[in-house]
Amino acid sequence: MDRGNDVGRTLRTLRRERDLSLAQVAEATEISASFLSLVENGKSDITFSRLIRLIDFYGIGFADLMPDRDSSDAVVVRSAERRHVYSPAEGIDVFLLAPDTDRVMMPILSLYEPGSEYAAYVTHEGEEFIFVVEGAIELELEGSEPVVLAPGDSAYYTADRSHSFRNASDGPTKLFAVITPSNWQNWREAAPRGQQRRDEVGRPQHKH
Repeated sequence: MDRGNDVGRTLRTLRRERDLSLAQVAEATEISASFLSLVENGKSDITFSRLIRLIDFYGIGFADLMPDRDSSDAVVVRSAERRHVYSPAEGIDVFLLAPDTDRVMMPILSLYEPGSEYAAYVTHEGEEFIFVVEGAIELELEGSEPVVLAPGDSAYYTADRSHSFRNASDGPTKLFAVITPSNWQNWREAAPRGQQRRDEVGRPQHKH
């Protein structure tokens, strides 16, 4: 998932620490054991929506999948110290802008490559604020028509409404967001991207 095999190694360590087999994790998360094995061994990418299922299953936070910071500063995060998780499958890089996720809010900066998008809609407790720094983002939010946000545009919504993002520009897009709660626990995959427009107006059909 990131630019090395750190996420896969971390997932393998988490599973082994809990004395779980690939089959047990697969049954609980509805992600095939063969695919989990590929991810753990750095032979396959994983989308954020699937990663969220594993975060929830293992009871960890988003930052637990990231390399440790070089700095012990509990207040300031230098640009070079940002920890991040990268999804080549989706073309999205997510940077944590806080020292950790032991906070009320989780500020992140997401970099979207041209043509990139979340593979699925997600839903979770809490709220989200997003602000387009560069490029353009199409926000699909349950119960609303898709809307394209340009640089300087922002949106604020309750995150129990299923939502997804797509880079709507021809170049890279930078999206700043503040999310509560400050980890990825209790997030849920709501539907494959594109399903909501077919299954709404109302609530998208969930699929795992």
